[in-house]
Order: sequence, then structure tokens, then C-alpha cells
Amino acid sequence: MSRAPVVAAMEGSGFYNRNSSLQAAGIAAVLPLWEAAIQSADPGGGDLVIADYGSSQGRNSMLPIRMAIDALRAKVGNNIPVQVIHTDLPSNDFASLFKALEEDADSYMARNSHIFPSAIGRSYFDPIIPAGRVTLGWNSWTLQWMSRTIEAPDHVFARFSNSPAVVDAVAKQQADDWQRFLRARAFELRPGGKLLSLFVADDPGHRSWRWIGGEFWGAIADMGDSGLLSERERLSLTFPTNARSLEEIEAPFLNDGQFAGLRIERLELMKGSDPFWGDFEATGDANKLGQSWADTMKAVFKPTALRAISPDRNGEELVEELFSRFASRVAASHQEHEHYLAAVVLAKSS
Repeated sequence: MSRAPVVAAMEGSGFYNRNSSLQAAGIAAVLPLWEAAIQSADPGGGDLVIADYGSSQGRNSMLPIRMAIDALRAKVGNNIPVQVIHTDLPSNDFASLFKALEEDADSYMARNSHIFPSAIGRSYFDPIIPAGRVTLGWNSWTLQWMSRTIEAPDHVFARFSNSPAVVDAVAKQQADDWQRFLRARAFELRPGGKLLSLFVADDPGHRSWRWIGGEFWGAIADMGDSGLLSERERLSLTFPTNARSLEEIEAPFLNDGQFAGLRIERLELMKGSDPFWGDFEATGDANKLGQSWADTMKAVFKPTALRAISPDRNGEELVEELFSRFASRVAASHQEHEHYLAAVVLAKSS
């Protein structure tokens, strides 16, 4: 069970933007919490700074950032400059982000002036913005990613491994990552600032992502049995993403209700929706359902999968075969995807 740093971002060339309806559905469900966080934030004096932590290619950030701009300006005046800082890994497709800002009809830049967007290509597990600058922080669908991979011999998501040692290593890594993230955001938020994070959660029955993850692992195992993937490649195809329970999210705050100057204002578990199931029920097209899930998973995991393939082999061809087999397995075992999300609103002490 080795550990390796996580360096891959989402699939580029705008592919993630075009195949992130699952993420958009989760974001829509949490917008009332975001609105409440915006309204209760203290804008302070001077410029307004909104941080978009884990922006990817920007499509799903447009509405939340626009909401924040409009609400904050309603408090302090329409001519107050607003700086929007998008952050993601250095390998992120920032070109598609800036193209969306300029061309997307839903861009928060449209019909607004004195808005100054920028991007930072660094991991958010350390501070990346000067101290006390951020008024509002938005962070969605990223904290299931760990800073390091915990490899599992029997599942694409290590938390679902049958190895107690692997499961324990995941829990320890996620606890460390969560505390690192919190310390960094506490450093960056100004007093009275708010941060909302939305990420993949375990439900009490531990059903979240078991079917989809199991079918993906089945595709990996099939290719291994066929001699298309080596044992080393199969092991490296453990994706560094795992769900958290509400108890794990709360853990750093249990002593006195605060951690690094942050406190939890809201913490909710919500059932996510399957954006493809309604269409399947209407059409009965299992192949389309499988391809929709393959494109969704490819948008998130293809760059990570490519890194698992030995550099002396045709990684592109092998990874495409992997997603094709995954699509076929989903089509053959079609069911509604059951998954859960956690939403937490954090406040910086005044």
C-alpha cells in the first residue's frame, strides 16, 4: 500500500464543463445554504474577495459566484470592486475557465462591471491567498479528493476495500487533509467571512457510490484478467477520492466548537439526484445511460487513469477501452445511482 501525490486535474478542453451535470445537480440543491451564508457574511471594508476553491473549468461556479456578487453589492454598493480568485491544481484547464468567463451567457462577468477574475494553480491544502483577504469562499465537489493516493488491491475507491489496513489509512489521510484545508482557509478568510464546502458523503448505510465504483472496478478487473492491464497498473487505478461521514467532518470541532478560528454554522447530509435516470425511464436506452456515466467519470478521472498506465504503453487507447467497458457494465446492470452529499458552512470568528 504505497502513497503517491495527487497531481491530475479534470479532463481538459472543456470536457468537464460539458459533462458535469451530476455536479450541477448537487450544487443546485445547496444554493439555499449558500444564499444564507452570503447574507450573514460580514463584507468588511475595502474590496470584496470571493474565492472559488477547486474551480475546474468554471461552468458550475458561475451561478454561485454571481449570487455572491449580487448579494454583497446590495449591501455595500454596486461600484465596489470585486476580486474573484479561482483556484485549482496547476494542471487544471484554466483556458476553458477564462473562455467561459468571456463567452458563457451565464458568466458572472456578463452585465457586471468592476469584476476582476484571476486564477491560482496550486493545491488548496496549504494557504494560497494572503491572510485575512477572503470575504466568501465557495468550494464544491472537491474535498472527496485526497492529497495522496491510498492504493487498494480490490476497489477503485480505497474506502470500500476489504482490507482494514487500507480503510484505516484512508481515514487517517482524510482526517489530516481536512485539518490542513481548514487551517489554510482560516488563514485566508477575513473575520466574519464565510465558506461553503459541498462534497461527497457517506450515508449511514454506506451505499453512496458503491454501485458505480463497483462497476468501474469490475471493468479494471476484466482488463486485468484479459492481460490488458498489469498488476501494477490495476493497483495504480485506485482513484484518490473517498466519501466522508458527518462525524468525520465534525471531528476537528468537537473540543470547543471551533478549529483554527472556524466554527460550523450548518452541516447537512442530503441525498443527491441521478441526472440520467429520468431520461432512461423515459427512453429505456441503457446504452445511453452507460455512456452518460462513462462521460461523467471520464471528465473527472481520465487524467488520473492515464497516469496509472506505464509510459511505454498506449495509455490513451487503454483508458478509452476502460471507459468503454465501464459504460457496457453500467448499461447491463442499470439502476438508479444512489449517492449522498455533505454541505458545511464555516464561519471565521470576528
